[in-house]
Amino acid sequence: MPASPSQKRIALLVIGLVILFAPALFILATLEFLILTGNLALSEVSLLEIVELYLIDLVLFVLLGYGVYRLTFWLIKDRLPDTLDTVDAAEAAGATDEAETTGTGSEEQS
Repeated sequence: MPASPSQKRIALLVIGLVILFAPALFILATLEFLILTGNLALSEVSLLEIVELYLIDLVLFVLLGYGVYRLTFWLIKDRLPDTLDTVDAAEAAGATDEAETTGTGSEEQS
């Protein structure tokens, strides 16, 4: 069943929100960890540094996502057909071996 245009818009909206807010969640988790361990006081961090961290995390998050996308695309396009051919050949050889063993038994009965 094909996806309706509203479902595609919702999916794009969710992807956009994840890209937008995931780096912020990483920054919050990192700052919280550093505050809890005592390595950072919140008064030492300025708003400019937080924005800078957010932009760096955003760029790294997008690059990592793109890298995973390209790796997945490459695996599906280049590696998966070769693997499936190998599996098909092995299954065909196994089926041929089974047919030969069952075929000889049925020939004796005929």
